[in-house]
Amino acid sequence: GYSQSRNPGWIGPEYGFGWVIGDKVEQPVLIIKTAWGGKSLNVDFRPPSAATARGGVVGPYYKALIDYAHDCVTNLGTEFPEWKEKGYRISGIGWHQGWNDRVDKVASANYEANLVDLIKDLRAEFGNPKLPVSVTTTSMAPPPEVTAVELAQLAVADPKKYPAFEGNVKTTDTRPFWRDASISPSNFGYHWNHNGESQYLNGKAMGEKMAEMLGR
Repeated sequence: GYSQSRNPGWIGPEYGFGWVIGDKVEQPVLIIKTAWGGKSLNVDFRPPSAATARGGVVGPYYKALIDYAHDCVTNLGTEFPEWKEKGYRISGIGWHQGWNDRVDKVASANYEANLVDLIKDLRAEFGNPKLPVSVTTTSMAPPPEVTAVELAQLAVADPKKYPAFEGNVKTTDTRPFWRDASISPSNFGYHWNHNGESQYLNGKAMGEKMAEMLGR
């Protein structure tokens, strides 16, 4: 039940993430997962600041992400009766995405600026200018060289380049988590060949960086 309905045996990074955060945080934790396959940051998740600065329109899946998150926290008492009137705090964002930008030259070139805008816009939306953001790179089916999208994902966590992100944006290089198709459930390349170990390690790393930023 942690993944696509087409195969409930497949998991995503939320499993490893939840395992780590569940051990680190004593309070109840709700993970709001928004995931739609085959989507780019350059178009589908395009944040408002990117559209303003570099053209285009706000991505429909950026809007869907926002709507989904707000709907969830607005209806906590309905979805989780035990949480009724207890309140909530949005404590962090995990971001793992990039394959569809990686295979497009224009999207790859714009990824760093788009990701910076995404982080700033999500922080503005949720009212916290230093909301922790844990990024894991899109290192599936790794080519011989590090791709432009992976470099962009690593760059946003560089405090020399983005001083405002120091201590509140962290990126994990996930290349060591790749597992060959010969020992995986599929040979898709994307989705980490649906390898459970890869997905677990991805989420675990995302959770560990988030815990660091939360001081846990």
